[in-house]
Amino acid sequence: MTNTVSQLKQQLPIERLSLDVLFALRLLFDKKQDISNLEQDIADLQHFPERISDSYRAEWEAYVRREIIGYLRQNSHTAASDLLDKILSDVDYITQNDCRYRTMLDIIEQTQRIMASQKTRIFPTPWRQQITSLMLPAIVDNRNRFPKDK
Repeated sequence: MTNTVSQLKQQLPIERLSLDVLFALRLLFDKKQDISNLEQDIADLQHFPERISDSYRAEWEAYVRREIIGYLRQNSHTAASDLLDKILSDVDYITQNDCRYRTMLDIIEQTQRIMASQKTRIFPTPWRQQITSLMLPAIVDNRNRFPKDK
């Protein structure tokens, strides 16, 4: 990694962005043939709401950071104010006019409300259920055989 890229990474406080702004930037830089399918990721929140905090935010931060660095490199001869105006204009357009953004943001916001609710319980994923069913009998049996001294 070049020194310039390292400096840019330190200068881009992406973790300070609210989730709606981060998502707008993620959508702005989305590519059709990308390794990650953003629509599928959002649809998966219905079954795996914990992903919004466990993985998606970090993935989106890394993605946006990488794309902004690439954008700055490609446009290194453009005035900084013009680059900023372009991104601000594009994000404003997305937040005001893009129905994909609005639809997916509604799902994200609903997922955040579910995750924040004290009355909501997340069902374990299949792999978590399998590991629990594997380990729980051994843990309980071991505790019965060797109770802690009081």
